Amino acid sequence: MNNRLRLVHCSDIHLDADTSTVADRNQHRDRFALALGQMRTHDPDLMLIAGDLFDSNRADNETVMWSMEILAAQDMPIFMIPGNHDCMLAEGIFGRYDFGAIDNLNMLLAPSGETAWDETLGVAVWGKGMEEHTPEYRPLGNCPARPDGCLWYLGMGHGHFVPKGEDTDRSSPIPMSDIENSPCDYVALGHHHAAMELVTDRTIAAYSGSPTDDIGRGATYALAELFVDKEPVLDIKIVD
Repeated sequence: MNNRLRLVHCSDIHLDADTSTVADRNQHRDRFALALGQMRTHDPDLMLIAGDLFDSNRADNETVMWSMEILAAQDMPIFMIPGNHDCMLAEGIFGRYDFGAIDNLNMLLAPSGETAWDETLGVAVWGKGMEEHTPEYRPLGNCPARPDGCLWYLGMGHGHFVPKGEDTDRSSPIPMSDIENSPCDYVALGHHHAAMELVTDRTIAAYSGSPTDDIGRGATYALAELFVDKEPVLDIKIVD
C-alpha cells in the first residue's frame, strides 16, 4: 500500500487570452509550459486541472492541438474539469475535440458529477462538467460519499468562494460549508486567480491560483501531500 499521495494542482491557465498578437498568445503557452516543467520536478503522482484551461470556447485549432500535445506529454495521470470560460457548450471546445482520447487524461464532464479512478494509485476523483455559469450552479453540490475501495478521494470544483456566514448572488458559488462537509481528502478549486488555502478539520482545499497570471502572490500552483498516518501538507508554489 502506498502511504503517501503527492499531487500538483493548477487552474485558470486561460490559453488564447489576449491574442491580439502572436507574442501574446505564445506568452500564455510559454508560462504554462514553464509551470508544467516546474510541477514535474516534485515527482507528483498525479495532476489536477480545476477549470479554465482555455480563455474561451473560441480558442483556435492550433492552440487546442498544442494543449492536447503538451498534456499528453506529461508522465502522470491528469484529471480535468471545464471552467466557466470553457464550459460545456455543444459547440464548445470539449464538444468539438476528444480530450478523452489522451491516454493519461481523465475528463470529468457529466453535469451532475462523475467519478474517475486510477486504480494503481487507489485514487477516486469526483467533479462536474459546468454547463452554465449561473447562481444556481453549485460546483461542489451533491458530492457523493467516499467510494468503497479508494485509498484517496479527491474533489474538483470551479467557482466563486463564499466565506462562512456570508451570502452571495454570484454565479457558481462554493460556500465554505460545502468544503467543510466534503467527504474528500483534498478539494482542488479554480476560478480565483489568487491562490488561497482552505484547511478544515476534515479536508484540505485550495484555490491553486493561476500559473499564467501574476495576481496575488504571483503565478502559482498548489502542491499537496496526503498521508495515511499523519497530517497532510499543502504548499502554494510560485512559478519562477
